[in-house]
Order: sequence, then structure tokens, then C-alpha cells
Amino acid sequence: MQRYSATVHTEGAELAYDVEGQGPLLLLVVGGNGDSRRFAALSAQLSDRYTVVRYDRRANFRSTGDTLAEMDIAQQGRDAAAVIRVLGTEQAYVFGNSAGANIALKLTQDHPQLVRGLVDHEPPITDFLPEPESMPWRKFFDRVYDTYKADGGAEAMKLFNTSFVGLDLNAGAPGDQGSAYERFLAHEFRVINSFVPDLAALRKDAVPMVTARGRESGDAFYALTARELARQLPCPCIEVSGHHLSYATDPALFARELHEILVSLRK
Repeated sequence: MQRYSATVHTEGAELAYDVEGQGPLLLLVVGGNGDSRRFAALSAQLSDRYTVVRYDRRANFRSTGDTLAEMDIAQQGRDAAAVIRVLGTEQAYVFGNSAGANIALKLTQDHPQLVRGLVDHEPPITDFLPEPESMPWRKFFDRVYDTYKADGGAEAMKLFNTSFVGLDLNAGAPGDQGSAYERFLAHEFRVINSFVPDLAALRKDAVPMVTARGRESGDAFYALTARELARQLPCPCIEVSGHHLSYATDPALFARELHEILVSLRK
């Protein structure tokens, strides 16, 4: 079974990635203020069935790039495409969580020929919600950013964490960037939460996809958006075990459920 780490150069950055396993390619796209270590346990659980690749997004952890540049979702999609291409395969299954789900949507939207199937787990696309449902969340995200500007990253993250449902963020998650949340808040946060996918493009290319939401996520904003995206595309919205980070906290169970979803996308 193969296991190695490497980098790919694209658009002025060296993107670090890890590969393990055998079988169809499965790309894992991590969310905000996290790095590819969040997927280490999940990757190990899936490596007997998939060639799993996880990577650090540009300007995060091992990957280089301008740490002061504003996040560009289209560029993030091109970065994900570069990782798929460097592995020499025509297509990959893609799993994205949180901000990584938004990037996975942009990858699928702009580079559909590279995506064999997409599992979009709790994408934070609140501007996509119908009015007036989206307005309270837009105001909340503005308040988080204003708190960051006035009181610093720690206070802003404390406020932001009140929006998560069903998990204990005080314990931290694998691959947290710690004090690097300064970059997340300054240059990524508003871009992530204002992203809206192009439904016409997604429908046109008809890449097999589902959205997924955690059973314990309740009516968290990212669970609402998973349901709404599925309704509008349309595509299935599949309820999976756990919460927003269950792929890291209960990787064995999450891997089993993710595998079942991926198998369903092949039909």
C-alpha cells in the first residue's frame, strides 16, 4: 500500500499533500483554520478502499503562498484541481467539509471533468439561503469580523464558536492552526461566508453529488445550507452520524458512512 508526501507547484505556491492507500482517488478538502492533519485518521480508515489524498491549502501549515493575500475561492478550486492532476488520474471523488465544502463546490463547478463524484459536507453558504433566513447569519458573521477588528482573534473565535451545534470546540480539533486563526479571520472568513455556488453550472455538468449534514448538527447554519443546496440543485441531502467535525472525532464510523455514499454515486 502506497504512502508518501510531496508538493505540487501552482500559481506561486507549493502545495503540500499526503497520499495513502489504493483504489479510486479520493480528494479530501479541509475547512477554515485547519490543515490536512484533520483528515489523517479518516484517511487511514479509507486507505484500504481508496487512494486518499489530503493537502494543506495555500498559505496554511506546510503549504506556501502569500499569507497576507485575500482568499480567492476560484484559485482555491484551481489548487484542488492541480492536486488531482499531479496524481495523474483523470478524475477523483471529492469530499469537502465546511469551507472545504465550498471549495469543493467551486472545483466541481469550474473543473467538472476532474470530479467523479462530490460529497459536500455542511457547506457554509448562508448567502444562498432565501431571505429573510440569510439575514441573521449575515449580521452574525459581520459581528464576528467586527469583534476581530476591535478585540482580536481570540474573542472573535469565541463568538464564532457559539454558532456550532453538537460539538465541544473547547477541546480543539486535530490540525487546528491555533494562533494562525489571525489569517483565517483577516483573509478567509468573509470570503468563505459570502460564497454562493453557480447552480446552473452545477446542473449543466451533472457531476454526481450529494450534500451531507450531521445528525447532531440540528439547525446550525451549515446544516440549513446543506438542506437548501440539495433542495435547489436538486440532489440528495444525506444525514450522517455526528456533528461538523465527526470525520475527525469518530473517523471509523464516518469512514463507513462516507464509503456507502461514494458507492451510491457510482450507480
